[in-house]
Amino acid sequence: MSLVKTALTAAAVLLSLAVPATGPSADASAPVAARPCEGAPTCYVDVTVAQVWVSPEQVRGVDAPATANPVDIRGWLRDMSLDERRDVAGETQALHGTEVIVDGTKRHGGLLWDHVWVRGQPTPRDPAGRGAYPGWIPDRQLTSDHRKPPRGTHEERVVRPTARGFTSAAAALEGAAPGRATEYSYNTSFAVQPGPLPGVVTAYGNSGGRIFFRAGDLAAVPATPSGEDVVAAARAFLGLPYLWSGTSGFGYDCSGLTAQVYSALGVTIPRDAQPQFDAGGGQAPAGSAVGVRIEGTDDLRPGDIVAFRPATGGDVTHVGIFTGTRNGEPMMINSPRTGDVVKEEPIGSTGRVYVGATRFLTR
Repeated sequence: MSLVKTALTAAAVLLSLAVPATGPSADASAPVAARPCEGAPTCYVDVTVAQVWVSPEQVRGVDAPATANPVDIRGWLRDMSLDERRDVAGETQALHGTEVIVDGTKRHGGLLWDHVWVRGQPTPRDPAGRGAYPGWIPDRQLTSDHRKPPRGTHEERVVRPTARGFTSAAAALEGAAPGRATEYSYNTSFAVQPGPLPGVVTAYGNSGGRIFFRAGDLAAVPATPSGEDVVAAARAFLGLPYLWSGTSGFGYDCSGLTAQVYSALGVTIPRDAQPQFDAGGGQAPAGSAVGVRIEGTDDLRPGDIVAFRPATGGDVTHVGIFTGTRNGEPMMINSPRTGDVVKEEPIGSTGRVYVGATRFLTR
């Protein structure tokens, strides 16, 4: 009898591990409806990545996959021509679970749209000093759900360019297609706890639903990040196509790459290129770390954010991450322009004028 009972108990445990988790982001093929935002003053991103638009009126037919829930960022990027990628009317992007402040709504194109301020993306454009970036997101990509995670959890973030969450622990361990859920971006934050299988962690979404990841896909933010950590993180994106307004592992613009790499290491810096440079000169916007100005290239250290202006302009329009010197030339990782990819190259090869750098880390 005891042997039979033991066998039945073991079978029950295995079955429980294979039962799909519930929650709005647990399974992109069969999502559970989250409580809609509907203009609530504080909401949270309910898709893997929300494109934040300049205005609803500038959203095109080709952008439909990026306004849906579930969102199809890969399909959107795949189907756009190069000219269509150049014309994306994007302000920025917001990762799953990111808090947004809602200060207005409107209907356009059959959708309810929310005007939002995205937390964690400081900009001088924010007159209230909330460290938040403005734009429009379809209401259906936001939720007012935000349940407190269970005791015993801690924060970890996605450390790969993207990582898949699964609907069961067994599927996560095997990487099995039937249990595949949403593909989440680098730097997406979750409350997690180890198990229930070795090599698997349980993460909790906005509505408390469980999402299972391979343990190596998430990690805690380092306590004392270094410039070398910045460089190592940026190198993971070499070859990733540029995306104007991109702040996710599906595509970055120049300052989106620098801001997100620093954010993933626990350092919040401005969203855009000029403010990233200004933060080294005593003009950091609210919510941003304060940097130190570095003038010449001889004083650069790995991880410094190098800044450039056009040959005929005065404002900073491009940034990259200094990686060191190769054959006597200072090098950087940067996301250059539409039609190009994240690359490591000499800082003098961009056709832009180097104006200085900002150092946010002293280690």
